[in-house]
Amino acid sequence: MKKIRAIILAVMLTVMTVFVLCSCGGTSGGGKATAKPQGTPAGNDPGGEDPSVSSPEPGGTDHQPVAGSEGLEIRERDDSCLLTGVGSFTGAELVVPSHVNGKPVTSVDEDAFGDASIVSLTLPWTVVSLGEECFGACRLLETVTFSEGLQMIGYGSFVDCVSIKTLTFPASLESVNNSAFRECSGLEEVTFLGNASLGNMCFSDCTSLKKVTFSGTDKRSYSFKSEAFANNTSLETAVFSEGLKEIGSWCFSGCTALKTISLPKSLTKIDVSAFQNTGLEKVYFEGNAEEWSKITVGSNNEALLNAEIIFNNR
Repeated sequence: MKKIRAIILAVMLTVMTVFVLCSCGGTSGGGKATAKPQGTPAGNDPGGEDPSVSSPEPGGTDHQPVAGSEGLEIRERDDSCLLTGVGSFTGAELVVPSHVNGKPVTSVDEDAFGDASIVSLTLPWTVVSLGEECFGACRLLETVTFSEGLQMIGYGSFVDCVSIKTLTFPASLESVNNSAFRECSGLEEVTFLGNASLGNMCFSDCTSLKKVTFSGTDKRSYSFKSEAFANNTSLETAVFSEGLKEIGSWCFSGCTALKTISLPKSLTKIDVSAFQNTGLEKVYFEGNAEEWSKITVGSNNEALLNAEIIFNNR
């Protein structure tokens, strides 16, 4: 009889242990798992939406939890999560969750979705950085929604994403690293709601790009490195907000259709060959003639020096 009671007790302890482990969910520390995001997207839960999680517009700025796509590979850290891969997700519309097991998803790992067959991407407000080539060569990707909160886009993050047509970057963005959008040949228009520094060849060889606009009002200092917009043969106009300090060498080289550009009075240096082989005709400068004369202009910028300068443009 004692043996029977012992067996029953052992079985009960085993069941209780399994129940506790299942209730915890996910992984701890640096473990990796295919995690379910906090909340359930509307329409995927046969029992209705999870009442504990609101369903704001994906990519919104109301700082509410965003229920994302299921099956993604997530690595939990001490107080945040890293999105590391596609996992079992097979859909075309990728929505990155804002939280997993109560922890914010703050970054996307390098090479996480390289060459993935996704058509749209939505990033939540919790994501602050994107790793190297994390969405590189996603050639079917058409739309990308960045949220306020994003600060850094890594090297080659969207290189060769040939189907993207327009991009709008949040005011929180501070830097876009080398080759981040290089060879995005379908890209037609880029808008920055704030001021962000651009790395080498950041938007080079985007042969359909027609318009670039920086509309930041906080006057945060920023600059462009070498060849940032080089060889964009369709680029016609570019507008830059106050805070721009330096335009790097060969920045607009080969932009043969570039006719007009608007420059702020914060500009202090235009490097060698920045406007070589462009069609520049008019430069709208926010300062006066004296302020323009103080800008250091490197060699091989005849297109700039021969263009009509229109001062006090506001």
